[in-house]
Amino acid sequence: MSLHLLLQSLLRRKVVTGLLLLQLAMTLALLLNSISLAGQTWQKLHEETGLDLINSLTVELKPTTPTLRQYPALADLLERQMAAVRALPGVVAVAYSNQPPLQRGGTNGNLYDPDNEERTNINSVPVYQVSKDFFDVLQIKALEGELPQAPLLKDGEDISPLVLTQSLAQKLFPNGSAVGRQTNGGTVAAVVDDFYGQRNAVNSNYNRIQVAPLFSVDWGYNLLVRTEPGQADVVQAQLATVLQQVDSNIEILYLRSFNEEHNRLYRNEFGLAVLLGLLSVLMLLVTMVSSYSNAHFHALKRQQEIGIKRALGASKNMIFMELFCENWLNTLAGAMLGALAALALNQGLSAVISIPAISWWLPLLATLVLLICVSAATWYPARIATSVSPATATKTL
Repeated sequence: MSLHLLLQSLLRRKVVTGLLLLQLAMTLALLLNSISLAGQTWQKLHEETGLDLINSLTVELKPTTPTLRQYPALADLLERQMAAVRALPGVVAVAYSNQPPLQRGGTNGNLYDPDNEERTNINSVPVYQVSKDFFDVLQIKALEGELPQAPLLKDGEDISPLVLTQSLAQKLFPNGSAVGRQTNGGTVAAVVDDFYGQRNAVNSNYNRIQVAPLFSVDWGYNLLVRTEPGQADVVQAQLATVLQQVDSNIEILYLRSFNEEHNRLYRNEFGLAVLLGLLSVLMLLVTMVSSYSNAHFHALKRQQEIGIKRALGASKNMIFMELFCENWLNTLAGAMLGALAALALNQGLSAVISIPAISWWLPLLATLVLLICVSAATWYPARIATSVSPATATKTL
């Protein structure tokens, strides 16, 4: 089979060939980006967070009266709420926090070593103001130092020491222990296990924690609850009622498990991956139909030509492979255009959502999928074309 003759055959059908090339390119572009996005989303949803996602709950609350939003009335409200939640069957520990982990963004600040500010200055480090049971709820252990057990106030000002996650401590103080070292936010009292804080932070495991009172909660606060294994749903069903009974002057903004919070972090990518996946499947089906129609119509138009070739000694297998090779050549050309279109689509999507660059092996995999689909669609028309006898094909000559 001559490549030159195959190209001539395709060029005789410029419009049909061009439309099929465009369809193949669009299909490949969608397929590549949907696979890439789905792979990243799956990886993120199964990443290690350092948290018990199944047996932990978070509830965001906001007092509806100004008095309850300010210290000391707020402190009394928090104690009453935590005592009521702690009394629920199935609850292991409860703590308050100005913000929960597993968020896209939140309350942040920069942190650095005053002796080496230029090198160590880290922006967007989540700042947690919590009760002492925060570490028990999240089940994070002290790797160095001792965890603070109470806020430290001086002249009415909170000067509580810091607790840093391990990766943050190593970034700030790579050449020794962080315990007892000074930062712009205070003295480091302990270093704890890493846990997932905020997605938009410099590093999702960089977290800064202070056991400190909440002086003002105009934007709300969170109660974090750890339950016994298998009791999360039962406790979650009772929490809203219990908290309203403690004080009705509160608004419950949401009540979710940590697992739900983690899934919400990537819901945009998950939704788009599903959409692109469905579109890719639809485009593959349309491509198969187009390839079938193109091969069938082309085989009928070339029936006499095929009959002559058969009469001159061409075998069925040779004619069969010729029809296949035309569609394969068209598919490979469409795949090359599709790879370029996929890169352009990837760049466009990266401006809107987090999507990884397309790996080198993905175009090869997607091209193989296209070749299989096109081959399946071409088989029946090619089978029909080669089953016609030379006498029947040339009877009108």
